[in-house]
Parts: sequence; C-alpha cells; structure tokens
Amino acid sequence: MKIVRSLLLIGAFLSIGGIFASAQTLSTFSNMLSTPTGEQKSVAQIGAGKVTIVSFWATWCKPCKAEMAAVAPKYQELKESGVEYIAVSIDNTKTIAKVAPYLASKGYQFPVLLDPNSEVFRAANGTDVPYTLVFNSDGTLHAKHNGFLEGDEEKLVEEATALTKKN
Repeated sequence: MKIVRSLLLIGAFLSIGGIFASAQTLSTFSNMLSTPTGEQKSVAQIGAGKVTIVSFWATWCKPCKAEMAAVAPKYQELKESGVEYIAVSIDNTKTIAKVAPYLASKGYQFPVLLDPNSEVFRAANGTDVPYTLVFNSDGTLHAKHNGFLEGDEEKLVEEATALTKKN
C-alpha cells in the first residue's frame, strides 16, 4: 500500500512539474494580444531582453487594482533600472469594456494587454488573480506570486531590480 501511494505521489509531482515547465520562459507568451487601444503585442515581445514582471489582473479584482495602484508610482524607477512591468487583463467579453475607462481614469503608464479568453493566463498556469510572474532578462522564470497585500510591491520591486544586477 505504501509503495502504491508513493508511486501515486511521484506521478502527481511529475505531472505538476510538466505543467509548470510550460510556463518556464517568457517566450511561452508569444500569443499576440490587443492593447486597450487596439495594437497587437505579445508579452514576450514587450519583455524581450529585460527583467519582466507580468501581472494578471481583472477589473472586478480589488487586490489586482491595489497592486497596480501600488506599482504605478514605481514604474518609471523600474523602467530606468531595466525592469518591464506588464499588466495582462483577464476580463472576459462581458467585462472587457470596463478595462480602457478604468485605465484612463488611473493614467497608468505601463503596458496593458487584453487576454479575454485567458489563453495566456492558462499558459501561465494561473488560477486566481492577481497572479504575478517575474522573469530574468534571459526569459527564464524566476518567481511566482499569488495574491497581493499592501507592501508586496516593495518586495516585488526589490526582487526585480536585484535580478538586473545579477545579469
């Protein structure tokens, strides 16, 4: 019985490892997505060669909005240190019309992409938002963060800028 249980656990871990392997590089996210202004871009294209923070969010998610509001004043500092922050909205066809007015009301300067079918979110193995990934400048996945609490933005900025110094 212990052997069977051990084999089942090993199989589960291998399956999980295979799932995570699909989101191990920034190039995984080469799907072209629309920006709120209608341009076509991909996460991989925007983040190429840079330490990149990819944050999945939605207009109906209060912690997502809190994360974006907390990161927004730090965006210029991030860019100057070689870090790109990309917000990817997973609002679906029912709520996507709220994205552009929300962004306009906030005046955010960072790139925003629309993933209304959650294709990129699923490729990232996301389950809940906010879901934030940090990639090294070579495109390898460095860290995953689920949720957001006040102060997390400081840790995120620190983590990402530290990666620029290692590259």
